[in-house]
Amino acid sequence: MYQLVRKTLETYLGEKRIITQSDIPADMLPMMSTRQSIFVTLYMDGRVIASSGRIQCQKENTLYEIIDATMLCLKDSRFASNLQSSENLSKIHIRVDTFVSEDRRMIQSPSELNTRDEGLILLSQNLGVISVVLPHMVHLDPTPERYFALACQKVELDPNKLTHADYVLYALRTRESTDMV
Repeated sequence: MYQLVRKTLETYLGEKRIITQSDIPADMLPMMSTRQSIFVTLYMDGRVIASSGRIQCQKENTLYEIIDATMLCLKDSRFASNLQSSENLSKIHIRVDTFVSEDRRMIQSPSELNTRDEGLILLSQNLGVISVVLPHMVHLDPTPERYFALACQKVELDPNKLTHADYVLYALRTRESTDMV
């Protein structure tokens, strides 16, 4: 899947066009018959420079969802400041996380999170925010509390001022495709 992200980036940055079905290698076409939610994360020099995804698949299939998430990464301000030319594409590393709704489970508190295998989704309708911290994204001190604090930080919430009525939490398992070793 990360190969499709790279192909999408190379085509858009090099040719200024979005890839079409004829650009897609035959071994990736089976993704046209599946529907999975996608998160695309781009790295340079070990740092996240862009990320995009959805907790619900909105496109007609996984393949189009990956292309859409990749194109949305191009709008991430961190990406623009880190990629001055298409020659720098070789320095970018890619991670694609996929999941279906069955890969989520509601939890009552961060302490129920298994940080070895799960990430965290924080939803708040009354505060109007959604935050996702994917599995294996917290490398230093990967505690449930750290995942919760990071999810809050991403949407500028103070975890100490939140009540349980302010949010709903889900533990999330994903499948990763990456070019990082």
